[in-house]
Amino acid sequence: MKKLLLILCLFFSLNTSSQCISNQSFWINPVGPYTPGQVVTVNYTLGTFTQLNVNWIIAFQINLGAGWTNLQPIITPGNPGGSTGYWLWDLQNTYPSGLNFGPGWRFVNTGFNPDWGTASTGPFTMRFRVTVGPTCTPDNLSISMNVFGDCLTGGWWNGSCCNDPAFNIYTGVVQIILPITPPINHY
Repeated sequence: MKKLLLILCLFFSLNTSSQCISNQSFWINPVGPYTPGQVVTVNYTLGTFTQLNVNWIIAFQINLGAGWTNLQPIITPGNPGGSTGYWLWDLQNTYPSGLNFGPGWRFVNTGFNPDWGTASTGPFTMRFRVTVGPTCTPDNLSISMNVFGDCLTGGWWNGSCCNDPAFNIYTGVVQIILPITPPINHY
């Protein structure tokens, strides 16, 4: 009985922590650990976005640790079967709800309301590049992705809202290579 209860609690906690997003995946090249100056390419795919209470997908936010620099978008998410509009690369945007977004891609709906997302449920694939910054310390190199629905941004509200946790892509720190110097001779 205890095992069944534990399994049900685990199942419930997994389902409640990801209300709208599923089938997330990524690849990263090269695979870490990383040293200063290394350039890393990240490909992220969201397989499905479930439109809980007509909550449409509106943004993909990239969260980077302090050790990264030079974030560059490479491939913009598609809009398979979605609303009229386009994905815009944005470094910062404040939504009507007060949510401070960026950097990442946000959807601009040109068919209904610019604060609404897209009716597409996916899949969505995007790619970006980052560089390990110059440093002498083991700075944070975490990478994660947040997916937002227009219910969280204030573009739509109809009951329960999706508030999915960030999807972790990489966790690590800058690998510092100490210079090797020969012994100094004093004559």
